[in-house]
Amino acid sequence: MSTCIALIIPANEAEPVRVESIDAGLETLQALVGGNIEAVSVEDWHFYLNEEGKILGLAPNRRAGQLVREETGRLSDIYCGDVVVLGETDDGDEADVPERLIETARQLFGIQQPTA
Repeated sequence: MSTCIALIIPANEAEPVRVESIDAGLETLQALVGGNIEAVSVEDWHFYLNEEGKILGLAPNRRAGQLVREETGRLSDIYCGDVVVLGETDDGDEADVPERLIETARQLFGIQQPTA
């Protein structure tokens, strides 16, 4: 198990975007997205969401889409449900979310800081 700093973006815009230290194992990721996970890779980071989010009618995650568009200049999908953003090591393992993403999210949405 690896503990990583994650950026968590709820689909419900009434809930704050937050930075948390999580166990980046499968069970934790599934609990955070509410089901089986789907990974979306973007450069040196990736995010997880519920693989059945669209089928289940989960709310579109506009903030996750906005973050992807801000970082990449494009948006190729609509993401539904809560999203967990992590970084990636050179060999593909989980890592802390890149600091620049936290800063971008802070500027776009404001962020709830982790509690010790």
